[in-house]
Amino acid sequence: MNARTTALVAALSAAGEDFEFYPTTEEIIRALVADIKRSGDSHTSILDIGAGTGKVLCALRDRCGFVDLHAIEKSMLLCENMPPEILIVGTDFAAQSLLSKNVDVIFCNPPYSAFEAWAVKIIREASARVIYLVIPDRWENSPAIKDALKYREAEARAVGQFDFESAEDRSARAHVSLLCVSLGFDRHSKHDDDAFERFFREQFADMIGKFNAEAPRNEEEGNQRRFSQIVVGPNYIESLVSLYDAEMRKVQNNFNLVSQLDVDLLREFNINPKVIMECLKTRLSGLRGAYWAELLARLDTVTNRLTSKSRRNLLDVLQRHVQVDFTASNIYAVMLWVIKNANIYIDSQLLSVYDEMVDKCNVRLYKSNKRTWEDNRWRYNSTASENTHYALDYRVVTHRVGGVKSGEYSFDQGLEDSAALFLGDLLTIARNLGFDCETAHHHLYHSSTRAWAAGVRYEFGCVDKKGKRAILYDVRAFKNRNLHIRFNRDFILALNVEHGRLKGWLQSKADAVDELGDPAAAQYFDTNRRLTVSNFPMLAAPVEEGPTPTTPLFDQGALAFDEETT
Repeated sequence: MNARTTALVAALSAAGEDFEFYPTTEEIIRALVADIKRSGDSHTSILDIGAGTGKVLCALRDRCGFVDLHAIEKSMLLCENMPPEILIVGTDFAAQSLLSKNVDVIFCNPPYSAFEAWAVKIIREASARVIYLVIPDRWENSPAIKDALKYREAEARAVGQFDFESAEDRSARAHVSLLCVSLGFDRHSKHDDDAFERFFREQFADMIGKFNAEAPRNEEEGNQRRFSQIVVGPNYIESLVSLYDAEMRKVQNNFNLVSQLDVDLLREFNINPKVIMECLKTRLSGLRGAYWAELLARLDTVTNRLTSKSRRNLLDVLQRHVQVDFTASNIYAVMLWVIKNANIYIDSQLLSVYDEMVDKCNVRLYKSNKRTWEDNRWRYNSTASENTHYALDYRVVTHRVGGVKSGEYSFDQGLEDSAALFLGDLLTIARNLGFDCETAHHHLYHSSTRAWAAGVRYEFGCVDKKGKRAILYDVRAFKNRNLHIRFNRDFILALNVEHGRLKGWLQSKADAVDELGDPAAAQYFDTNRRLTVSNFPMLAAPVEEGPTPTTPLFDQGALAFDEETT
């Protein structure tokens, strides 16, 4: 066993999370990749059940072009070690339903002590085109697996036989087969082999038998959410999950009662098994979606650290995956995914916002930069390597983010939306760099931007590290879509230091001091604050709404701007 795996296994054992963690060997991965490529099918999404560190998912992404990577993994330590692009859609496999997890391919290298139960559950519930299982050779003698294959009318073939006795990561006395199970399921169709429909026919077989085939009737979803009520319990998440479980039990009970109703009465209301099945699917999907939406709406800790574009991208991805079962462990796993991806955005968005302000008239070269920038080679006509090692001046003129509207009517006047978003993004970047500017941020988005007039100076305040109010930056907007911005010298210094660090131009505090010519630069090196689990107290305590600020947050001339002290 290599040193990295040895250390990881030791950590898993210490945490009580070594749930038969045996990484899939490179030999099996090569066989898996070759079989997928040989099939000629176009696959984009995959679910790995018991994904470990995400090794197989990353291999299939790199070698087969899979885009949507999903995982079910019980160990939180292994979840933390997965790359951020892997979305965790479940933790405890035994408690997960695969019926709504529609993907092209499912892969599983299960614990061999329970391989039969895992294989049966996956085959019976999978909503996928093909399943790959790494299971002991004796699977061929399992009546339960054969029954599951018969139930799905599926074909199974062995891609190859392997052993773990000489496994490079962690050896075991196990001879296994890589089994390929073809289901012929199209997740974009209403095919009769749909796993959910099979589940429905099995659960409601008695009721279906009482009906003649009838055309389905569309019904409006009557699923009303009651999040305005007080959520009781020891903490917010437990209370929300408890409420969700109660609603799930209510849905199950209601539909069980429907199955016991008199057939003539159901026919009188033009209700048949197909209608009920579609309604049940809608209710279950809508219920999950509503609870995840409620939780995501509370993620101010994340959203107020992201710029408008980063926030939209992250929430869009989460909203597309509301089929994840709403359990406390899944919530924690999703939060890990959110933290990892938000931290990627926190660094990349600083570079993006900074780039919006980069222009020849706005920058000064590093001390070590001996290049000269000719007018005809500026920005769009020069290569990235030629325009490097520079910092923004504390006075900036932007040409690309918008300015003041020049409409004839009152509703078409004031600051352009794009400019307001940019100024809000600057406040977000400042907050991540440690500047307290909550008041200014609130006022920008909760006051009318129509009050802006061309050429008038507006000031955005902050609280400095000594607890005193100061100007973060002031802005004048013009009808030519330009913004003239004057920055607090501490803020622009922090922004320049972190931009240089993220670009790789500044490797240390000493570099920052030397290149930017300011001893204060050292204190801002590596200060772009990232999220950790400790940033989510709302996940462990009831959520309380904070007071609404009432003090005006930016006004013309509200704060003095002292060029000597800022």
